Amino acid sequence: AFQEGDNVYLTAFPFAGTGGEAVELDKRNGKLPVHRLSMEGGLFPRWRPDGRLEFGSATSYFVHDPNTQLTDTVTLSLTVERDVPAGSMALTGARIITLEGDEVIESGTVVVDGARIACVGECDTGGVDEVIDASGRTIIPGLVDMHSHHYREHRGYRPLRDYELAMYLAYGVTTSLDNSMWSQNIFPTAEMVEAGRMIGPRTYSTGDPLYRGDAARQNDLSSYEEAARNVRRIKSWGAVSAKQYMQPRREQRQWVSDVARDEGLMVTAEGGDLFFNLGMIIDGQTAWEHPLSYIPLFSDVARFFGNAGIVYSPTWVVAGPGPSNVDYWFAESDVWKEEKQRRWMPWRMNAGHLRRRMLRPDTDYSFPMISQGLADIIAEGGYGAIGSHGEHHGPDAHWEVWMAAAALGPLEALRVASLHGAFFLGAEEDLGSIRVGKLADLLVLDANPLDDIRNTAAIRYVVKGGIVYEGDTLDEVWPRERAFGEYYWVDEEALRQDVRGVGGGG
Repeated sequence: AFQEGDNVYLTAFPFAGTGGEAVELDKRNGKLPVHRLSMEGGLFPRWRPDGRLEFGSATSYFVHDPNTQLTDTVTLSLTVERDVPAGSMALTGARIITLEGDEVIESGTVVVDGARIACVGECDTGGVDEVIDASGRTIIPGLVDMHSHHYREHRGYRPLRDYELAMYLAYGVTTSLDNSMWSQNIFPTAEMVEAGRMIGPRTYSTGDPLYRGDAARQNDLSSYEEAARNVRRIKSWGAVSAKQYMQPRREQRQWVSDVARDEGLMVTAEGGDLFFNLGMIIDGQTAWEHPLSYIPLFSDVARFFGNAGIVYSPTWVVAGPGPSNVDYWFAESDVWKEEKQRRWMPWRMNAGHLRRRMLRPDTDYSFPMISQGLADIIAEGGYGAIGSHGEHHGPDAHWEVWMAAAALGPLEALRVASLHGAFFLGAEEDLGSIRVGKLADLLVLDANPLDDIRNTAAIRYVVKGGIVYEGDTLDEVWPRERAFGEYYWVDEEALRQDVRGVGGGG
C-alpha cells in the first residue's frame, strides 16, 4: 500500500525468494497492477494485524479488505464550544475609522456584546460590564491578511502557544488566509483557535494547493472528474478557497473554476504574466496573488479587471519587477532591534539576515508602481488584498499596508487591508469594517494612521471576537485577566493532583 497525490493505492508486490505467487504485470503498460482505493483523499496507509488496510482523510476513516476488495467508511465528528466572551465591553472616546464609506467618527464609542459590535458612535454605556477609556486613540478594523504562510516551524504537531501563529495577532492580523498549506496542520489549528485552545487570528485556508500538470505525483487534474475530486477533497478538510498553481491547459483552469463555483469555494491562483492572468479571469477565477510584471498598467487592462470584480493581491513584499520589495524594509531600519520583534521572534529567525542586508537606491523598488496599478483596478470596480507571505512574521503585514498607501493613500490602504480582504474571503458581512452586527475585530492604536499610515503599527490593544488583548504581549485584558503563556483551559488543580502522584513527589 502506498500514498501518492493525497490518495491511497494498492499493488501486488513480488517478494523474490519467498516462494510466493508470481505477479502478472499489467498488459496495458507492463507495470505492476495498481488499484486506487480512495478517490477524494487518503493518507497514512497502515496494515492492521488482521490483514486489512486502514487510512484516513479529513473526517473519514477507511478500512479496506484486500480479499473481498470492500472498503468500510466511518465519518468522524466532534463538537466543542466556541470561545465566545460572555458580557459586554465598551471602548470610549476614540477616533473611529469605520471603513463604512469614508466615515470617520472623531470621538465616539464602540460597544461590544459577546463577540459582536452592538453600537458605534454615540452609545449608552450604562450597564456595560467593562469600559475601557480609549481617549486620544484611534480604532480601525483588524487586518485581514489574505496570503500568509506561517506554519514553517512545526509540521504535524502544534504547540499550544505557537509564536508563528500568535505574533500575527499581536501585530494586528485578526483574520488570516493561509494559502497552500498542509491540511493536517492548518485546519486543526483553525479549529483550536475557534475553541480558544490556541491564540491567533481566525484562520482560513485553501488547504493543499492544486499543482500544475497532469501527473498523479501531485494532484491529478487530467479530467473534469479528477478536478472535481480534488476540489471536494480540500473542501472536506474545511477549505474556503481553492488555489490552483498555473495549470498549463486552459480547460484545466476552467474545470477548477466550474467545480469550485458548484461547491461554493472561491478560486485564487499563483499569478503569471498579463495574458495568463487575463485568461484565468475570463475563465471564471475570482482572484490571483503576486504582482503583475507589467508596469505601468494601461487603462484597458485596469478597466477589464475592474469590471470583472476581481481581487488582486499583489503580495508586494515578495516580488515585483526588480528586487523583492521586502528588501526595502530590511534595509530601511534595524528591524532586528525592535523590542516587539525580539519578544516574539526567535533569535535564530531574527538576527542573521537582518543584520546584513542589501542597500539599493529607493528607485530600484517597484512597489509604488505596483500600488498605482492596483489603485487603477480598484477605481474601475475591482478589489485588492494584503498578503504578507510569511516573508517576515509580524511587521510584514504592515509593510503591505504602507506600500499600498504609496498610491492609494491612507484611507484606501486601510480599506484594502480589511474590507477588501473580507470580500476576498467571502466574509464581508461579518468582517472588514466597524458596523453594528459585525464581529468585533478591532485595533486600538496610539496614533492616527490617517496622519501617518505607519501608525498602524502603534497597537495598544487587539480585539478579536470581543476578546481584548494587550498589543505587545497578547496578555488578555477582557473578559479574563491572564497572561499569554497560561494554558488556561487545563484543569490545573486536577493536573497538580496527577503530578503529586508521580514518583511520590510534589
